[in-house]
Amino acid sequence: MSSTKICSVFVTVLCVTSLVVANPVELIPRQTAARQQGGAVLFYAAHQGQLRDILYNPIVFNQVVVNQGSAYDNDTGVFTAPVAGIYQFVFAAQLCRGDHNNRWYFMVNGNQKMACHAQVSGLDTTLNTCYCMEKLKKGDQVWVKQKVESCAWASTISQTITFSGVLLASEGVSTLGGTYGSGSSCPLPSLVRNRDMVSSSVSRDASLSSVAITLLLCCLLLD
Repeated sequence: MSSTKICSVFVTVLCVTSLVVANPVELIPRQTAARQQGGAVLFYAAHQGQLRDILYNPIVFNQVVVNQGSAYDNDTGVFTAPVAGIYQFVFAAQLCRGDHNNRWYFMVNGNQKMACHAQVSGLDTTLNTCYCMEKLKKGDQVWVKQKVESCAWASTISQTITFSGVLLASEGVSTLGGTYGSGSSCPLPSLVRNRDMVSSSVSRDASLSSVAITLLLCCLLLD
């Protein structure tokens, strides 16, 4: 075999190796255990019937639609945080017709954290929706309290009185793809990892290409 053919074989092998090393599949970041765990904590529950003019503390939402992570107790109406993190809760209520001073509260460990107030008159009615975001420790409890003079209604199928929640971030890892905690400002770890992997891949390709060009020049000189 001539020196030119031998060199051509080396160059071909190097080019194929370069393509294999630069496999784009490795650029896809793997889901972390913390993110998998965080995405599993969510619930959605409804109350059937009226909540009329009396104190409920807590309101028991007994129709559970979703309870991933089993953190909501439909016997007590209380959500217990299974892990520390940032949670978002939503309360929705269809207001009764007539004059009612509607007040509901998101309660965290017995303390009122946020007021949800709505008022209509006459034959008017509306669906009132309130949001609350809290940083909780493991074991913290959250529920919805209704004050006297409040009134909401729901049929057996309408699901117009609801309480729901979801874990947004835990252990410094956001279920939405970022991080939270002290010292972090708009971090994008997945993008950083991808950028580093791309840079590494480009460096390997450049090195292999340089070797291939050198070998090709040697072959030409030998001929």
